[in-house]
Amino acid sequence: MHTYIDLYFAPDGLVPREVRDRVKARTGLSFIRGKHDLVFEWSTEEQFREILDKIHDALRGTGAFYRVESVPDEMGGFVEPVPWPALPRTEKLR
Repeated sequence: MHTYIDLYFAPDGLVPREVRDRVKARTGLSFIRGKHDLVFEWSTEEQFREILDKIHDALRGTGAFYRVESVPDEMGGFVEPVPWPALPRTEKLR
């Protein structure tokens, strides 16, 4: 199965770059470009819960919300995600 995570940021929470860094450090997942922010594969319910717990814990206290969507592999149409390139530290978001 593939599970997609969409993040929603609050203006009074951490900036998206800090949330990205925190999620990546605590889960090992990389952000992707496209319709969703993160994707991970799993084959057992235990794997799913473990990864989702890590994501939930990483987002705690950031002000960010998330949405989860799981898609069975049999549905086809899965396209390998393209990693979201990190912005250089010197580049500021507007």
